[in-house]
Amino acid sequence: MLRLFSALLGTTVVASLAFGCEHTVGSTIGENQGTLIADCTQATDWAAGVRYTAGQIVRFNGSGYQCVQAHTSQADWTPTAVPALWSPVDCGGTGNPDAGQPPPPPPPPPPGGLLFSPYKDITINMDFNTYAMRTAVTGSVIPLVGSSGLIPGKSGLRAVTLAFATGQCGNENWAGVTRTQFASANVPGLVTNGVSYIVSTGGAAGVFSCASQSGMTSFINQYMSSHMVGVDYDIEGGQSPADVDNLVAQTKIAQSQFPNLRFSFTLATLAATDSSHGGLNSLGDMVMKSIKRQGLTKFTINLMVMDYGSPSPGVCVVAGGLCNMGQSAIQAVKNLQFTYGIPASQIELTPMIGQNDVVNEVTSLADIDTMTTFAKQQGLVGLHFWSLDRDKPCPGGATSSSCSSTSNPSLAYTNRFLSGLGK
Repeated sequence: MLRLFSALLGTTVVASLAFGCEHTVGSTIGENQGTLIADCTQATDWAAGVRYTAGQIVRFNGSGYQCVQAHTSQADWTPTAVPALWSPVDCGGTGNPDAGQPPPPPPPPPPGGLLFSPYKDITINMDFNTYAMRTAVTGSVIPLVGSSGLIPGKSGLRAVTLAFATGQCGNENWAGVTRTQFASANVPGLVTNGVSYIVSTGGAAGVFSCASQSGMTSFINQYMSSHMVGVDYDIEGGQSPADVDNLVAQTKIAQSQFPNLRFSFTLATLAATDSSHGGLNSLGDMVMKSIKRQGLTKFTINLMVMDYGSPSPGVCVVAGGLCNMGQSAIQAVKNLQFTYGIPASQIELTPMIGQNDVVNEVTSLADIDTMTTFAKQQGLVGLHFWSLDRDKPCPGGATSSSCSSTSNPSLAYTNRFLSGLGK
């Protein structure tokens, strides 16, 4: 499917310690069993890329924190991650940290609810000077989020899947952009505009691996915010059995640390209608066996319902000599359930909109209707598509990373999903 298309803490913290700090917003009232009691009525939400001064009060994950040393925040310098910069405070006498603040953006969907979040290929139209995500899906290049961006002003989208982080967890990168650069340039905007997001890894041309708990924790914390809803492992090649086992093992540990995140394994599939019940390939089978062997229970399987191959009952639902993409998606779910016993509440679907990589495979708007209706009726947990930037028209005949190779207008697939889901 999916075409793939860190600043060091120590030095900067030491530098900040050398400079004097002035007190601004927030003030200390007293002390309660070793914890400062503070006036939190003017506290703001912590965010990356902000200049904080000593004494300033912020909110983070429902708690109050006071700046200890002046600094400019980075995505991995959260109040809980860097005690040298932030000290917890008790907002007791002055209300909670949310007092006096405007209502927050709508919360992300709860774990288990059906999430619609198309994949955003971060390399398409990225501003490589600022590392901010952009898109030309409406015809001209605009920011992905913001008042002049696609979200929220020009679409009804409220969630996206960011693709792809590759490399070793804790030292991953985004098409050569460092994790710190990418997170600092994009996470604050997503949060400010109320956009939920999944961090996706791997992809067709990349590999993501993780062999340590500290690496996995660092990886997740790099992008963590109130609107991060999940981690996705797009596993399409290059992983050894040991790599897969390590990834599953670290995911199992991470679930106890981040209980509100969803963890998905995105796998290639067939949709055989013959007695073979053909679905996952050998790599997908390896993933499923590792999940079962290690007792991972909180996970979803995201089926890449695309690129089946030459039409035959051994690979897809054939109609009129072609793979019927909507019915084949349904068959792929049935085959996964038959072979591995995965309930619908742990299954997601990701089609490739418009022209697929395989000649004569085209996912139509009618196919989207079929998938959406099935997902709602059966209680699937997620719908996505590859990819957001392709959701605009262009001449057919060849697959493009920036258009659907169909005549469907801009955002036709996005809007069809949203309409079918009642969003």
